[in-house]
Amino acid sequence: MESKFSEKFNQLLDRAKTDENIIGLFLVGSRGKGFDNEHSDYDIKIITNDEVAETYNKEFAVLKSEDIDLVVMSLSELKSYAEWNTPFAWDRYTFSHVKTLIDKTGEIQKMIDQKGLIPEKERHDFIANALDGYINQVFRSIKCFRNQNTFGARLEASVSIPCLLDLVFALHGRPKPFFGYLEKELNLYPLEKLPWKADEFIQKILLILSSADLATQQEMLKTIEIWLRKEGFKKVFDDWEGKDKWTMNYRPQ
Repeated sequence: MESKFSEKFNQLLDRAKTDENIIGLFLVGSRGKGFDNEHSDYDIKIITNDEVAETYNKEFAVLKSEDIDLVVMSLSELKSYAEWNTPFAWDRYTFSHVKTLIDKTGEIQKMIDQKGLIPEKERHDFIANALDGYINQVFRSIKCFRNQNTFGARLEASVSIPCLLDLVFALHGRPKPFFGYLEKELNLYPLEKLPWKADEFIQKILLILSSADLATQQEMLKTIEIWLRKEGFKKVFDDWEGKDKWTMNYRPQ
């Protein structure tokens, strides 16, 4: 039996199919990625012709509720939204894996696909910066261990994880997922080059977050170095002038 919210969504979908001013409609959020559960709401984006976007925004505002989050965008707004090096570039993951339900132009799906990736020309520098940040945070965490500063070691290690996720996903051309989706993302949309199985990778992250486990941090950094050198990022490690080797080999006295 359909809920009143799914009924509203289906009514909206029917309206969109016949309204000439609505040229696109798709779901984002958990439903848009196949991650939905009994608590999932409907995150809907409606794309309209430019000249009616403001009018339709006002009209559809009444549909917004706890279970329906509806955003109306003009086609021009969609084109420019979340472009690289803009304030909303952080939101590119919203478009990852999303498929249009309505695309009357034939161009909206192409825009979504492009926004759900890291632009190819930007990937090398993005990965290099994320890798440098990851090495730096592991180095700082282990230096805290050397100084018998467990609290600092855990904090530094926790900051290393977003850098790690940035680089492993970017190596597949993808932005890292929102953290609440990470486990489902790894299982439903696997990273083919990842040196660990999804469950193993998650367990290592949890161990680092809970205790900054020294051996796990060192093992992961060693594995990342082998992988990333093969991918063409030798210079990032070489620029550390051996500090990464000290980090990977340090043992408490």
